[in-house]
Amino acid sequence: MTRKHLAALWAAFTLVGCGVSGAPGGGYGATPGGAQDIALARTKIDHGQIPEPEDFVAEGLYSEHDLPLDGPACEQVLCLRTATGIAPALDTGRQEVFVQVGFSSNVDPATFHRKPLDVALVIDHSGSMSGEPMEAVKAAARTLVDKLDGNDTFSLVIFDHTTETLVTQGQVKDRAALKRAIDTIHEAGSTCIECGLRDGFKQLAKVQADASRARRLFLFTDAMPNVGATGEGEFMDLLRSHAQQGRDTTVFGVNIAFGQALVTKISSVRGANYFYLSDAERTRKVFDEDFDFLVTPIAYDLKMALAPAEGYRVEAVYGLPGVEPGASEAVMDVATVFLSRRRGAVLARLSGPGQTQPNQQLVSSSFSFSPAEGAAPAAVTLSASYEGGEPLESTATWYSQRSVRKTVALTNFILGARMACTHWMKGEREQALEVANRTEALLKAEAEALDDAPLRAEAELAGKLAALMKP
Repeated sequence: MTRKHLAALWAAFTLVGCGVSGAPGGGYGATPGGAQDIALARTKIDHGQIPEPEDFVAEGLYSEHDLPLDGPACEQVLCLRTATGIAPALDTGRQEVFVQVGFSSNVDPATFHRKPLDVALVIDHSGSMSGEPMEAVKAAARTLVDKLDGNDTFSLVIFDHTTETLVTQGQVKDRAALKRAIDTIHEAGSTCIECGLRDGFKQLAKVQADASRARRLFLFTDAMPNVGATGEGEFMDLLRSHAQQGRDTTVFGVNIAFGQALVTKISSVRGANYFYLSDAERTRKVFDEDFDFLVTPIAYDLKMALAPAEGYRVEAVYGLPGVEPGASEAVMDVATVFLSRRRGAVLARLSGPGQTQPNQQLVSSSFSFSPAEGAAPAAVTLSASYEGGEPLESTATWYSQRSVRKTVALTNFILGARMACTHWMKGEREQALEVANRTEALLKAEAEALDDAPLRAEAELAGKLAALMKP
């Protein structure tokens, strides 16, 4: 894509300042929708299992970490900024250019309150949910009810191969009665997720659309459909059609035999996000700390267009819901950006000539988005450069900010973990262990260099994965 094409693409939008991220101690952060954790991979490793490669989701890992970029305080509902890192990629060993796009918001923690909610709670009670998963879902559902008040409405739909509506959509008045309805749920039958979604959306449709309210379906499931719609395309179509009518979706995953690949795709729909509830503590954190954020989109249809400098090309983009690591597009879409306690990230990876020159611009990028509250579309153009004083050889590393170094390390964790697990699933055990050991060593080195406790925890996780692969 040429600069001329980029200029034409964004000419219709008004530029809004420099789009800088919030300074420490300022407003809230923001994160793209889709997966909000890699808790399924963590749970499998803790249970002595080798995860599937797709269990390591880049946007999920980024969302678990605060990845702020330096700059003046954010002055709008969504602010963007870029930072540059030049470092080896774990999967190839080659030096690559990494450009981080950082997200933040000017929403004031002292005055923020979520909108009143119209909630359809849809619970999978099929046979695969028996035992601990079913009890965990019921506990989480009771916790969800505790987060609602008299300004909210609520319905409860359960499904196996058929559906049953236990509570029709109505104002929240008697939480105890709602919890008693939840307590009556017992597992049985096959899994028709489509059936549950359709009836849940029917309940939400009973409430008249109102811009001052949020409408959201909460789906609790192990994402293992075996009757009705079973393909991601069918679910995407269903969710998209309701998202266009202002009925959004949050998926809560349970059960170690969880269908991560399916949910990663369907949670990329506008207004959608996903969390895996691995245990009681994880459930408490999601509902106590994140509930008001996970129901608060602040922007839709964020479009990003990247124009690499001459001699460079985009090799991959990480952290976009529904985009596989390694996929590369010059123009990319993030369906939804949510308010968050943390500053989120997307990372672009570029390859180029062997030597990077001082003050060389590496990429220019254009962004547009529609604020959730109906304000006019906004746009900003940013660039990323190598700001070192000497030519950078292909064996050297350089980072414009501390945070981009951490984001690159997290990305290399995703790349290494996916590669190691891919080798393992193919029966290539020696190659799997070699990559896992290399991933652990890289994370340990970066955690010590940055003196970063959360990164040390990821190094420990990488070490546990490597230990499972030892003969």
